[in-house]
Amino acid sequence: MAEAAEQARHEQEPWSPAGARPCVVQYLYIHEAGEQLSYPSSRSSGGAARLAARYLECVLVQAASLRWRVPDCELLLVSNLASPDSLTRRGRALLARILALGVELVPADYRHAPREPVSKFYSSRYVLDAIDAVAARVEPDRQLWLVDVDCVWLDPQAAFAAAAATGAIGTVQIGYPPDWKACGYTREELGGLGQRLGDCPPAPAWIGGEVLAGTAAELRELARACERLDEQLADLGVSLDTEEQLMTLAGGLGRVQFTDLSAVAGRIWTGRRHGASNPPDPQALALWHVPSEKGLSIRRAANALLRGRAERVRRDLSSSARAAVRFNVAGVRRSRSLRDDSWIVLSRVRDAVALRLAGRAAR
Repeated sequence: MAEAAEQARHEQEPWSPAGARPCVVQYLYIHEAGEQLSYPSSRSSGGAARLAARYLECVLVQAASLRWRVPDCELLLVSNLASPDSLTRRGRALLARILALGVELVPADYRHAPREPVSKFYSSRYVLDAIDAVAARVEPDRQLWLVDVDCVWLDPQAAFAAAAATGAIGTVQIGYPPDWKACGYTREELGGLGQRLGDCPPAPAWIGGEVLAGTAAELRELARACERLDEQLADLGVSLDTEEQLMTLAGGLGRVQFTDLSAVAGRIWTGRRHGASNPPDPQALALWHVPSEKGLSIRRAANALLRGRAERVRRDLSSSARAAVRFNVAGVRRSRSLRDDSWIVLSRVRDAVALRLAGRAAR
C-alpha cells in the first residue's frame, strides 16, 4: 500500500521549481542502408533499419518511464528520420507507440559528424545537433535534459531538482583510470593534447555523454565550444570521434563548466563479463544508463509495451528493487543469463544470414 501511495504521489505532483515543464530530449541518428556502422552494445549487426529498431526500443521504454512518473514532462525525439518507410515493420510499430506517448519528433541533420571517416560510434556527436535543434525553439533559460536513449528513469523529480540546483551543465563523470583507453583515448592522452592548446590538467575528468542537463543557453554554448575546439584540433591534424572526448577536453581546458550528477545518475554495465567499475549503490540513483541492456531487458520491456502489457513494466519501474531485477542491475539469474546468451547467438546468426542475402541481392 505504501508503495502504491508513493507512486501516486509522484504521478500527481508535477516537478516545477520555476514553473516550467521539464523537457527531456532523446536523439537518434538513422543510418542509411549500406553504411558501415559499429555499435558493439546494440546487439544488432543486421543493417541500418534493424539497428534503428533496436534504438527505437530504447526510446519507447525511456519515454514510458518518464511519462508514467512525470505526466506533464515535455518529451522530444531529435532525429534525421525522413520517412517511417525507411524503417522495418517493427520500427514503424515502435515509432507509432512512441508518438502515442506524446513524444514530439524534431528534425535535425547531422552537421557535427566526425571529420575523419569512422564506423564505430559514428553518431555519438549527433547530440550537438540535437542541442541546436531544441535550443532554437525554446527560451534561453529553459532547463533541458539531453539523454542517451538507453536510459531508464526511476525518480525523474530527484534528477530534475539536482540539476536545477547546480548552475552548471550536469553530466555523469566517469572515474576511468588515467591510462585506461576509452574510445581510443586515455585521460592522460587528452590531457597532453589539451596542454598543447592551453592550461589543462594532466588527466582531465572524463565527461560521459549519456546525460547533459542545463539551460538551453548553456547547452548551446557547449556546442559552440566543441565546434571551436574541433577547428583547433583540425589545425593540429587531430580528430576526436566522440562527444565524450570533445567534452572531456573542453572541460579540462576550462571552456565549459561541468558539474557531476553521479549522485543521481550513473552508467551501469550489466552481465557477467563487463569488468567495469559501476556506481556503488545503483538503486539509490534516479536515472540509469544501461548500455548493455539494449536487445535484452530493454527489448523485453519494449515488447510488453507493444503488446499492450504495460502494467507489469510500470509496476516494476515504481520500485527501484524490482526495476533492478527487470533491467539486470541487481545481477543476472542463471536462467535469464542462459536465455540472453542463446538469444544473442541466434541474433548474430540471423543478422549474418540477412547481411549475406543482402550482399547477394546487391550483386
